[in-house]
Amino acid sequence: MAGYPKIVISSEIVPDLELDDDFSVREGFDLLIARDGRHAWELIEEERPDLVFLDLYCSVLAGDTCCQMIRQDLTLQATPVVLVIDSQRKEDLARCLKVKCTDVIFKPLSNHLLLATTRRILGLAYRSFPRVPTRIIVRYGEDPLNLFHAFSVNLSSGGIFIETDDPYPPDRELFLEFSLPNTAQPVVCKAFVAWINTMDGPVHPGMPAGMGLQFLSLSLPDLLAVWDHISHDHDGRPGLRPGPGKSPKPASE
Repeated sequence: MAGYPKIVISSEIVPDLELDDDFSVREGFDLLIARDGRHAWELIEEERPDLVFLDLYCSVLAGDTCCQMIRQDLTLQATPVVLVIDSQRKEDLARCLKVKCTDVIFKPLSNHLLLATTRRILGLAYRSFPRVPTRIIVRYGEDPLNLFHAFSVNLSSGGIFIETDDPYPPDRELFLEFSLPNTAQPVVCKAFVAWINTMDGPVHPGMPAGMGLQFLSLSLPDLLAVWDHISHDHDGRPGLRPGPGKSPKPASE
């Protein structure tokens, strides 16, 4: 697919994904699946992809070995490589860091995590996540036991924009918790700050000060709840409204 970013992924991580025939066209990627680590290296040499996802334990050629080969090749060494591991064992993380991979993510991999990681590394915008105006209270922060609260402006299955005068910097990973209308349990997940809007230098002048967050770890039930909300185009409006110019306070206060 001419003009689409090329992504090589190893076959070991495919079972965790839901890849239908339209996935590549719908998401705007040219997805190349490698049979094993050796085949991944051959595809990388031939196709010069924009991004590579490798299982650490690829058959034939391990993911970290392939990453090391990429870093040693002067024509390929700038290629972003994400290594996928199935545990947080120190020795696995040490192997990943030793070969200077771009990022490490943990199994089970999901379409959401694959897409969020891809767009974060390549600096791409979401293509297939329509946003709807949604006014709900969102609890957020780096410490799950000490969360701030703010109001959302819009919501998509890929992320949420929340209104705040004191946004976190881009790429910061946060914990999120919010409740949707007609759902019994709150949505709880991780997200990272994709972009920020400030009053002094707004990226989108029509938007209030705040930050756009991309989801990293939505569970299937939570993703379905978000999809249901978006498909019905609800606009939850809690009675509480923040005063103008106020920064968020810890939810425990």
